[in-house]
Amino acid sequence: MNPAPQGSKSFIGKGIGIESCKNLKPWRNLVACAAVDHGVPLIRGPVRLSIVFLFTRPAGHFRKDGTLKPSAPKHHCVKPDVSKVLRSTEDALSKLAYEDDARIVGYSGLDKRYCVGDEKPGAIIAIIPLSP
Repeated sequence: MNPAPQGSKSFIGKGIGIESCKNLKPWRNLVACAAVDHGVPLIRGPVRLSIVFLFTRPAGHFRKDGTLKPSAPKHHCVKPDVSKVLRSTEDALSKLAYEDDARIVGYSGLDKRYCVGDEKPGAIIAIIPLSP
């Protein structure tokens, strides 16, 4: 599944807002389940994250024979914003991989790109515990 953003809200009246991305909950669930499946321990101190978000290329980027068109963009520089997919992913890992996303003190890498070869959409996440 492609990473889902968090942060854009649709207001339905009386000050009530709902997340405008229908894939937010499934994305958070997928990230949380992957953390549990990989046995990620709960880190109680500061952490640094490294995340690469992987997105499926649109069909329009390919020729009929399946090869990439020369005009296809190299970088994923369209929505969703990297900051919004980061927010949803940080929240999905909160209380599972670290006590709270306030424990995140920095990033050693943060990228979004299109899948290459046999890669599947999603995220490659490294959670690095730091000395208190």
